[in-house]
Amino acid sequence: MLLAAAISAACSDQTLTSDRVATLIGELDAFKREAFLTIRTGVPFQSAFECQSQADVASVPSNRFVVDRGWVPYETREGSFGFGARARCPAMALTPAGQAASAQWTQGRIASGAGVAWRIPIGRRDFVTVREPTTRADGSSQVEFDWKWTANETGRALQESVLSAKAWFDQPRQGRASCRRLDDEWRCQLAMWRTPAEAGGFQP
Repeated sequence: MLLAAAISAACSDQTLTSDRVATLIGELDAFKREAFLTIRTGVPFQSAFECQSQADVASVPSNRFVVDRGWVPYETREGSFGFGARARCPAMALTPAGQAASAQWTQGRIASGAGVAWRIPIGRRDFVTVREPTTRADGSSQVEFDWKWTANETGRALQESVLSAKAWFDQPRQGRASCRRLDDEWRCQLAMWRTPAEAGGFQP
């Protein structure tokens, strides 16, 4: 789900520079939210008609990564299919090490109501370049900036384990914001992130 726009304010100042814009945008929750890797525990890996094979599940790079970190082992869970069919399918569960690490993760719901979706933080946004604001006829100032994801410890380990992760972190990305002076303060509003990768979701 893409991040909604957010607003930040600065102290009274007549001049809006690229440095001030960077400060304003950097304070926004939408900018500060971390990149993440999602795993699911307690949920059978299955299609509508059959279980996924253990080999197929284990071949997914992000699955290999969390297993190699010692955070999850594979188990089996009962899957339900059409016409009342049931079968034991591969699934994940947290190890004691995974349970300890999950104190830093975000726990979410799965649509089926069974199991847990974990968001594992892997990095933060950093500015590359913030261009000088341009003034529009309506009095607002429009800003464009370049940024990229900077890996944390888990993100750096992910880059060593998953081939596509390094390119994902290295890729420069673009953002936009609109700033306006209201009540003697500058307030900036971020444009919505355009892709799941910009919003923070890593998919190998």
